[in-house]
Amino acid sequence: MAETVLSVGIDIGTSTTQLVFSSLTIENVASVAAIPRITVVDKRVVYRSDIHFTPLLSPTTIDADGVRRIVEQEYARAGVDRNAISAGAVIITGETARKENAETVLRSLSGLAGNFVVATAGSDLESILAGKGAGAGSFSRREHMAVANFDIGGGTTNVVLFRDGDVVDTTCLDIGGRLVKLDPKTRVVQYVAPGIATLVDSMGLPVAVG
Repeated sequence: MAETVLSVGIDIGTSTTQLVFSSLTIENVASVAAIPRITVVDKRVVYRSDIHFTPLLSPTTIDADGVRRIVEQEYARAGVDRNAISAGAVIITGETARKENAETVLRSLSGLAGNFVVATAGSDLESILAGKGAGAGSFSRREHMAVANFDIGGGTTNVVLFRDGDVVDTTCLDIGGRLVKLDPKTRVVQYVAPGIATLVDSMGLPVAVG
């Protein structure tokens, strides 16, 4: 017998934070005498939030209260009561996962995701999630070929290689699209990631905070 539940996915990345609410149809596909095997047989996105810059208190600290405000604001916009959420996932990815208070942020959101799964995604998990989400895995299986997916984030680039739909290998490059941050009005440099600072110094480029 099929059942429909409401799920939420909360992605807190290096540069941006976003929520997605989905309607999932789950069903026990096992035979009557077998151990239950619950499978998602249908899914439909019912609300996709705006994309927000992930709020930080400092280069090493996430603004936990700021993240929670974003999440609560999007719940209100979606017209979703937190008690209506049956399951969810909160995932911190990229450079954000390295912040000092990443675990604190996860705990602060636990009440907003039902019976939730929480992960501070390492490079392997993040690469696989991105590759499957982009459809690279299913394309590889359908076309019987090897496919590499590059997910360029704010702080890192995650790579996964699929062959016939199976994950063959993953890797992570310590470079992304937002390693130097500028004030949008003055163009003054506000942040230079440690990973890019070494390269900047070696090339003698005049890029530094201030």
